[in-house]
Amino acid sequence: MPEAGPPTRVDTAFFVVVNGQVEAGEFPYDDLYVRYAFSFGPDWSVVDGIETGLSQIARKIQGCDNSVVWNFPVDISFKSTNAHGWPRMCVSVYGVDPLGRDVVRGYGSVLVPPFAGEYDRFIHTYTPVPSSPWQRFVSLFTGSYAEFYDSNFVGQGINREVTRVESKGVVKVKFSVMSRGMEALGYATTVDLRAC
Repeated sequence: MPEAGPPTRVDTAFFVVVNGQVEAGEFPYDDLYVRYAFSFGPDWSVVDGIETGLSQIARKIQGCDNSVVWNFPVDISFKSTNAHGWPRMCVSVYGVDPLGRDVVRGYGSVLVPPFAGEYDRFIHTYTPVPSSPWQRFVSLFTGSYAEFYDSNFVGQGINREVTRVESKGVVKVKFSVMSRGMEALGYATTVDLRAC
């Protein structure tokens, strides 16, 4: 009778760990804060960490460029059985107008890098534009500017082709990505530059 060895482990899922920070932004506005959220497919789940975050209000340094620094930490771990619906970070930048109302200053999204390593990503942000000049004029007085009902809308590809937007600023995000179990399920974990 053959001897029974230690049981072999069969991986049925892989894990992706994302650390980093929403570092800074370049905007022509002051008193800004940022909200981030992750959107991902139905086969993905959050194992540990925070799926959404809201930073402090940051101000520009007088006499310097348009930089606003948040250094807001990001720490989340995912588990999945396939790569479809890879996680995407959606950011919304808000500011305070002269009357003290919260106003959207930019939306944007970036795909979490698919390979382990350290990354700097720049998210170009935009805001929706009212559909008529009259609505734009009225929004100045009512304080109800055009914005998305769901801020994760920017991480989806559905119905975005009919949305009119204008560019607003850039958000810098630092990612540190680690993965485990992807090779066992047949996914490449490094980039072969010779194949490109």
